[in-house]
Amino acid sequence: MPPKQRITREMILETSFAMFCRDGMEVVNARSVAKALNCSTQPIFSYYAGMDDLKGALENKARELFEAGIAAAIESDKPLYNGCMAYFQFAMKQPNLFRQMFLLKRDKCPDSLMAINDALRTKVVLPLAEKTGVDAAQVETRCVKLWVFTHGLASLAAMGLLDMSEETVVEMINEAAQNYAIID
Repeated sequence: MPPKQRITREMILETSFAMFCRDGMEVVNARSVAKALNCSTQPIFSYYAGMDDLKGALENKARELFEAGIAAAIESDKPLYNGCMAYFQFAMKQPNLFRQMFLLKRDKCPDSLMAINDALRTKVVLPLAEKTGVDAAQVETRCVKLWVFTHGLASLAAMGLLDMSEETVVEMINEAAQNYAIID
């Protein structure tokens, strides 16, 4: 008789994350994960205190994926534009993750949408303020407005409601950035 397969925490997380990406968080439950792993639910609950614990780990993994893409984008020669495009691309490529992170009812708007953190301030706002001669506070306000505009496009894309080409989206984001006089 072949030895039993040992189910690891990583296997549970990766299988659950694949389900989350493909079908959304609502399909991730102990039975569906166990079925995908061809095991009982026991290994899941030996590594995770409950489904809320596993779903928290999935949300952390999604956040890490998102933040890595944004961080790489703002390290480029056009941090604002590339950051907006990375945000939009995340919505296009990972609509279930995007919906879970940014569109479900929450007590407040996600920090990554409305707040300019230190990395964005250093990599985007201050260089643009210096380049354009516009006060940093005004540049920050304009960046938030552009991010909200981009969020609208990304939300429509994640919901499958955006019926336009990526080229059109690129033009729209460029035009919005020019209107706010913050093109980088």
